[in-house]
Amino acid sequence: MASESDVPATWGAQLTSAERILALAGLSAPREEAAELLSHLLSVPVSELLAWPSSPMPQSDAWTYSSWVARRAAGEALARITGHLEFMGLDIAIGQSTPLAPPGAPWLVEAALHWARRRAPGELLAAEVGTGCGAIALALAALEPRFTRIYAVDSSPLALEAARANGARYLLNLVISWLEGEGLDIVPEPVDLIVCAQPGWAGLEQAPVKLRPRGALVCAVDAAQRPRGDELLVRSFSMARVWVEAQTGGPAIVIAQLWRDHGE
Repeated sequence: MASESDVPATWGAQLTSAERILALAGLSAPREEAAELLSHLLSVPVSELLAWPSSPMPQSDAWTYSSWVARRAAGEALARITGHLEFMGLDIAIGQSTPLAPPGAPWLVEAALHWARRRAPGELLAAEVGTGCGAIALALAALEPRFTRIYAVDSSPLALEAARANGARYLLNLVISWLEGEGLDIVPEPVDLIVCAQPGWAGLEQAPVKLRPRGALVCAVDAAQRPRGDELLVRSFSMARVWVEAQTGGPAIVIAQLWRDHGE
């Protein structure tokens, strides 16, 4: 059997070899991931890679590609290898120490956008707890212009530095304030929407106090944490309408909307 070094240094041959390795590693979409890795390495669109399989590539790129494929086959996240996270149409730069968006993050954004677009016209304020790489805050700012201020909170200065750099690339720091802290205490004003993608967030009880009347919490809850999460929601959001959007293969998205001012 030929070794990987014997694979011809053409786009098509390299993709075929990478697909085989990733399939043997048990990845669910080996062809797509092999193409995405090579596209990032060569800065060539996937459609062009597939259209010109005989195109040659330098041996140095072939060696780098082989190492990338091996890292992916070993379970390393694709975004860690390429340094880029494709999220809701945004290209977010990712460092080796940058927290990645959790698996349910796109669903969380969709739920938050759906809630916001059903609101009466007017400007909206939002806060995200545990923003990490900033993907959720960036997507909300990019996809819904009614969010005129988003407070993105995280306890890691390094994570916030990376998130702020991504915000600068998209000119979204005009809307997003990146705040270092553990929870909602650092958010300077009540908001219309609180988002948290971290299942088991300890600050759930704080949320109603930081929400404007008819504001909402959108959060992710793993199945194992549902009983405890439901208990906190009932206690903390006693004056709220609560519903759950179940997701296949991911956490449930819980939305709790105050129907009158907290404490009335």
